Formats: sequence, C-alpha cells, structure tokens
Amino acid sequence: MNEGSESGLDHGRILIGKVITEENMKVKLYKLIQGLLAIAFAAAVFATASVAQSIERSAFGANPAAIQGAVDQFRADLGPINPNVRQSFTSGRREINWDGVPESVSAPGFLSADFFNFLSPRGTMFTSTAGPFVNGTIAQPFQVSSSAASGVPVRFGNINPQYTTEFQTFSAQKLFASSPGSNIIEISFFIPGTTIPATVNGFGAVFCDVDQPITLMQFYDQTGRILLQPNGPIIASDKGLSFEGVSFQDGTRIAKVVLVLGNAPLSAANTDGVNGVDVVAVDDFIYSEPRALEHHSADFDGDGSPDLSVFRPSTGQWFILSSGSSTFTITQFGVDGDIPVDADFDGDKRSDIALFRPSTGTWFSLNSSNGQFNAARFGLNGDKPVPGDYDKDGRSDIAVWRPSIGDYFILNSSNGTVQETHWGLNGDIPIHAAQ
Repeated sequence: MNEGSESGLDHGRILIGKVITEENMKVKLYKLIQGLLAIAFAAAVFATASVAQSIERSAFGANPAAIQGAVDQFRADLGPINPNVRQSFTSGRREINWDGVPESVSAPGFLSADFFNFLSPRGTMFTSTAGPFVNGTIAQPFQVSSSAASGVPVRFGNINPQYTTEFQTFSAQKLFASSPGSNIIEISFFIPGTTIPATVNGFGAVFCDVDQPITLMQFYDQTGRILLQPNGPIIASDKGLSFEGVSFQDGTRIAKVVLVLGNAPLSAANTDGVNGVDVVAVDDFIYSEPRALEHHSADFDGDGSPDLSVFRPSTGQWFILSSGSSTFTITQFGVDGDIPVDADFDGDKRSDIALFRPSTGTWFSLNSSNGQFNAARFGLNGDKPVPGDYDKDGRSDIAVWRPSIGDYFILNSSNGTVQETHWGLNGDIPIHAAQ
C-alpha cells in the first residue's frame, strides 16, 4: 500500500489505493472556522432532517414484462447487486429469487428460516405463525416450490393442484410461501453470515396472484414503530404479478418487514377464488445491503465489527481496513495536533471520520451517510473530547471533559441544548476520551 507522505489537510477526500492533495484547502477551512458562531451554531451544523423522504415503486399486470420497469427502477434506487457472501458492503443491494434453492429443501421439503443468512449468506431470516419454536426458530414453516426437473408439481401444485395454473413466476422457476399453517411472513435482517441484527433502507417484493386488496407489506423501524410507507394494500392482479418497493432517502431504517399474503395460507383445503379465499405466493425479494442495527466502536463500514483504523498526525491521513469487505481506504482529513474521535454524528450506525482540534476547540467531521463536511466550535484548549449518545437519540453528541474543573459539557444533538455536569477531579481520566 502506498501511504504517501503528503502534508495534512483540513477538508477530506476519501481515496482508495492512492492519496490526492489540495494545497488551498487549509486556508479555506480556517476562513470557515472564523465564521462559526460557537455553540448555538454548532447545533444547527450537526442537525439532520426530520422530514421523511421515500421513493415508492409499484406495478402490476398479467406477466413479468408488466412489472419489469418498476423492478429495474427500484434496483437502480438501491444500487448495484452485491455477491452472496459472508461480507458486508457500504452500499448496493441483495436479492433472493429462490431459483437456486436445492431440490433437497424445496417442495415437498421445507426451507430453514436461516437458509438465506448462513447457507446462502444474504442477511435475512424469516419467522411465521406456522409452527412451534425449535432452538430459537420456528420449525419448518417455509416452503420453496419445486422445479420441473424434480418431478414434483411446480408452483406449489404439490399442495393444491390448482396452484400450478393459478401462480406464475417473475424469475423462473421457483416461488416462496409460508406453509401450510400461516399466510404471514416476518423478515428480519442481519449482517450476512452472522447473528448481528441489521437494518435496511429499502425493501421490495414480487407478489403472485393478488385477487383482493388485502395483501399488505408493512415496515417497522428499530424501535418497533410501523412506518407510514408503504401506505396501502398491494395492487391486485388475478393470476398476474404485482410489485411494491419502497426505499428511504432520509436515514430511515427498516428493521422488520411483515408480509400479509391474502387471507388464507396455501393448503389443500384452500382453493383460490372459492368462498372468498385469496391465496398469494411471492417471488423475488430485493433489499438494500443490511447495516448493523446499533453503532459499534470504530465501525466505519456498518457491519457491526470494528475496523482496523489509524490516524497519522504527521500527514493528517486516516487508514481504514474494512472488516466487511477487506478493502482499504485512505482519507486526507486533519492536521498534526488534531485528536481523532470515534462517533456517529449522523446516526447511520457507521463511524464518521471526525476529530477535535484543541488549539481552537473546534470539531470537524465527514458524514459517513453522504460525505457532508461539518465544523462546529465547542470546547477549549486542554479539554478532552468525549463524544457519545448521551441523549439517547441514536446520534453521537459533541462533548468534552474539562480537567481543570472536572466538568462534562455536552451538546445534545436532539435539541441543541448544553448540559454541564461536574464529575471527576483534575488528574482523572475520562473513560470516553480518545487520548
């Protein structure tokens, strides 16, 4: 790795494999510092938008071509597809189309709830009301339809012969359902190949043979609160296909997805269209790369594990080796004398590149969510930076501990108020201090 020897800069640019310098950035940044208004302005600088922003893609029709455009738009919203490996990526999407599921766990057999987290790592696990819990997961409630080569009737014809002609696929040949005892599927997210809980910022699914406006896709955030999007039933298409996908652009994260498929589970007794019965299967799942539910120390890629990372004061460079993808980045950000801090100021559960400059009592950061540069003055020379989520709003607060008086000063990110608490004596070492 060519680490370079260029002088440190204030404003940062993230690089992969090489270093780029800009000689005039230090002058520009010091002019910015002079214009800051200290504590009152710091709250505004580090604030994030509260208005929900989402993109919804939906379509329905008699065949795959009718929904292909909406599916492709949703894929583009989420980014390039990532490989099905036990790694974590900072962007992109994952997909499940069921077609590669081995015949040994396809109909009439059952698929384990964690198949697409461990055996085919894509960061999802399923639960249902279809059966008892065994070793923490529900026993055999899920079924993937068979392929023609297996000799088993396709598209769940093994359950009810009508289903073979009632359902069609978006991506041939297999479909997915919760069977035989439930029409509800709950989808939870994890860092692929681990038990680290995760969230996504977008999820979409293809629905097969929606007859009535009762099939629903519900999103829940990490607090268990139901999200307002999507805000209605899936559009019906008898014997056809329907697609619904929603992605959030404002930092909103999805911790759980609940699919309510029609009003009855797949079974020999439930013939679609008879006595008001509406049975529904699903095809492709499309969702953004899962990111750890909680922020972990020094986790710059959001995979729930600390990344090997150092700040080199002599050059103002950050060297980070991603634990999720085993790739390295070099970021020019800071000057000699700055103190690196471990914090998630934008609340996206990834560590931001951030530092505290004791000589001016100024904080600088690069949002990991969008690369936005922030600067705020809070503290005095000699203060120890101790950022943390003191107000429990999911974002790190700017905070310092002042050795001369043993006081904590905290700038709450939730409302911009300053909290001062005496705790400690001169000579003590605050636990959160970077150095």
